[in-house]
Amino acid sequence: MIYDTFSRGGGRVPRHRFHGRERSLRDLPRLNPAIKYTASYYDASMHEPERLALDVLYDGITAGAASDDGGTSTARAANYVSVIGLAENSQSEGPVSKEKSSVLLRDEVSGEEFSLSARLIINTSGPWTDLTNAALGRATNYMGGTKGSHIVLDNPELLAATAEREIFFEHSDGRVVLIYPLKGRVLVGTTDINADPSEQPVCTDDEVDYFFDLIGHVFPSISVDRSQIVYTFSGIRPLPRHDDTVPGFVSRDYRIEHGDVGGIPLLSLVGGKWTTFRALAEHLGDTALQIIRVQRISHTRNTAIGGGAGFPKEKSARKIWISRNANGHSRELVELMLKRYGTRASELLAQLPSTPQELSGAPGHFREELEHVARNEDVVHLDDMILRRTSLAFTGGLTHEALSEIAAAIAPAFGWSAAAQKREVHRTAQILREVHRVELNVPGIAPTQTTDGAHHVNA
Repeated sequence: MIYDTFSRGGGRVPRHRFHGRERSLRDLPRLNPAIKYTASYYDASMHEPERLALDVLYDGITAGAASDDGGTSTARAANYVSVIGLAENSQSEGPVSKEKSSVLLRDEVSGEEFSLSARLIINTSGPWTDLTNAALGRATNYMGGTKGSHIVLDNPELLAATAEREIFFEHSDGRVVLIYPLKGRVLVGTTDINADPSEQPVCTDDEVDYFFDLIGHVFPSISVDRSQIVYTFSGIRPLPRHDDTVPGFVSRDYRIEHGDVGGIPLLSLVGGKWTTFRALAEHLGDTALQIIRVQRISHTRNTAIGGGAGFPKEKSARKIWISRNANGHSRELVELMLKRYGTRASELLAQLPSTPQELSGAPGHFREELEHVARNEDVVHLDDMILRRTSLAFTGGLTHEALSEIAAAIAPAFGWSAAAQKREVHRTAQILREVHRVELNVPGIAPTQTTDGAHHVNA
């Protein structure tokens, strides 16, 4: 009842419904026959959080862009830049010299170090908040992040069994887990394990066993095995320090910690998640404006984000949008781009030739499309494109040949030579193998690598 009240958007989605065993098995016949009842409800579905993050970023940059009358830009973003400390700057104010600190940064691509002065520092580095504060010279112990891993399966039988529904349930250990049909694959997760943010999280064999066990708990007649795993990923939740509290019982709420470094006010965000990101961002923004004594001049509470602005919701509106933005392209291509980029697709479609070149190693993606993304979305490395601008790694099936083809497609955006393309392919293949347990041209999950260089995988 409470969930319905806060999530239905004034009645735009149906209320939840409870179903007994007979109805549940009629709707989902592969469910465990020992089921007693199920509940159905409607919720928002985020298919590509990376692209949502990009849309939020570019909306902010656009809002802070220099005005046409020659004003100063008030928003900038820098990719592959790390905080490494504080720098003391000697500034003269009339006859008096005053020492002020500034933040020391490093460009992780060129290695160049530079300083940036600030009236306020906001640390929103998630599970790495304490590490960022330590780099600034302020020791904090706010965070207690937990690792959540997932596997992605190419199992048509399991995909069909979900009937296009995300299956949420409580596993035997009390953890709420999920089986989620997505992009023609099945996403299974997740774990909740205390994690060290200074180490790269990787899905382990024990976690894979846990996922297979939970699948069998819900769909006991469906077989799954490691050869069907096309991708794995692990992240660290930015949870607050929780000492002996069981991770599953730690609050997912957020708080804002106040401090200072080198005389500069410092705000540290502890906790938070996509579900609440708009509310916490508004709260954090109000707090920051109060500190720097600036009046809020606009609100974004009802602002559509990125490609969601002006998105055609009705069939008739969709038809009009496609017609207006076709630019000589087929209806199928325009629909695909609209689905992938929202209304931002209009900028891309204006640049694409009428018959773009489809990539043989990445069906449904086009050479000119990926080059446009590389030029306009702050791509630095090939793995940015594979992991954080597209779903190419998530859906599986990548090969060395496909990576080489994609590298060649985006090379003009960076002036990469053949040797540079080869280095990018090698780098991406290594990340896929060591972080996501994907071995190119080899089906199934890759073995894990130990600190001594040995490999192991459960049978």
